[in-house]
Amino acid sequence: MGDVARRDVLSWLGKGALGAVALGAVGQPADAASGVTVLRGATLIDGTGRAPVRDATVVLSGDRVLVAGRHREIPRGVRVIDLAGKYVIPGLWDMHTHATFFESTVAPLHVVQGVTGVREMWGQPETHDTRHRIESGEILGPRMVIASAIVDGPGSIWPGSDVVRTPDEARAAVRRAKDGGADFVKVYSFLSPQCHAAIAAEARRLRIPFAGHVPARVPVQDALAQHTHEHLYNLFTSTSDDADALYAELRGRPDDPADPDWWGRHAGRIERAAVATHSPARARRLFASMVERGTWQSPTLFVERNMSRSPEAITNDPVALERMRYIPVDLRAQWQAIMSGRPPRTPEEVAELRKFGDARMRLLKQMHEAGVGVVAGTDAGFAYVFPGFSLHDELALLVQAGLTPDQALRSATSEAARCLGREHETGTVTPGKQADLVVLDADPLRDITNVGRVHAVVSRGRYLGPAERARILHEIEAAAQEPVDAPATPMGCCAH
Repeated sequence: MGDVARRDVLSWLGKGALGAVALGAVGQPADAASGVTVLRGATLIDGTGRAPVRDATVVLSGDRVLVAGRHREIPRGVRVIDLAGKYVIPGLWDMHTHATFFESTVAPLHVVQGVTGVREMWGQPETHDTRHRIESGEILGPRMVIASAIVDGPGSIWPGSDVVRTPDEARAAVRRAKDGGADFVKVYSFLSPQCHAAIAAEARRLRIPFAGHVPARVPVQDALAQHTHEHLYNLFTSTSDDADALYAELRGRPDDPADPDWWGRHAGRIERAAVATHSPARARRLFASMVERGTWQSPTLFVERNMSRSPEAITNDPVALERMRYIPVDLRAQWQAIMSGRPPRTPEEVAELRKFGDARMRLLKQMHEAGVGVVAGTDAGFAYVFPGFSLHDELALLVQAGLTPDQALRSATSEAARCLGREHETGTVTPGKQADLVVLDADPLRDITNVGRVHAVVSRGRYLGPAERARILHEIEAAAQEPVDAPATPMGCCAH
């Protein structure tokens, strides 16, 4: 490229909102044009909530957005990709995932479906190894925020959990999580109220967030220090007029029952029954407290709705069968074992669970309208929850619950970034942010299911167009047929 073209690029980059920051992102003048990609002609939905910008220009250099909006001048010597008729949105975050350490399948599958960031809800050494290889550019995968091992109480259903019985043991578990490099502590359903409170105090002392299930015996009102609440658990129990009696019943049950289905049968049964005694006034007070404390909700509607179905309906679902070819054989076998171990459900049982799910969705709408932060998560990696694909399903369910398409989209972009404390670097397509974007064939604000019509993905500044996405999907499908040396996955963190 000649000197005139270089001067054009540098002059262009120096205009408007870019200034010295943009010039610094490009690097040395000799590299100014070769490191720049221009996405031209699409409608930009930038994740801020502002009105879409038609015929927009998005300029990328390395792993940064330099320009996003209306910008007509394009200098010579830069790579220009014409996206007329397409829609550009921020890269999506799935805020509840598992098993991304399957590096040749699960990790790239997230990315090619537009999920450029994930929050892994069970951290293992292999998970950290995968993040390192993604960050170093060795493999394709999403940005990762990683939990500790599950911290749980006696009766925990997942092998490998960090089981604590006393407040001292609970505090020690927080220290182990911090020393092990976890980004946050993951808490679970069997923790006693005393151990949960000890975790909250120690996490505050060590300045590490904690998140996960609200334990079965802890009212949601007593878990507001917990950064995120997963799966909408305990909300009806906590907002019942009979809440005190219901929690007394739960706390009266043994800590270490012989029955492994103790939590799922009893806490779930109690909460479903509590819908009949739900108090809107208690709910309003709870939601106001959540807003005041900055407590977020990750509802994971798709996995809850899916698990309300009978096992054979899940395993024979044509959509699931189509997606299954991308799931590694080891993980596929675990999913099938989960389903084969579940008894069939009668139509009446399915109808009852669907009715309860609908009540949860109505409550989520009220929570969101009250101002509680909602983020999109799927439980990807759990049985028949497909990395990448299921986030599209989740966003559709959020709209069914009453969020607008724009609000649902932001739950996986700018709101996810705010929840993670990363709003300064991700979540919107604005100058200075990381170059994670999704190009769609149709407008997601008109129909949220269009988020699944992925044309191209930009991950860390790398443009994955239709041909490259197809190539990667073919490679994932081939890799999924081969056994791999991966750890035994927890298969998700839910007593669904």
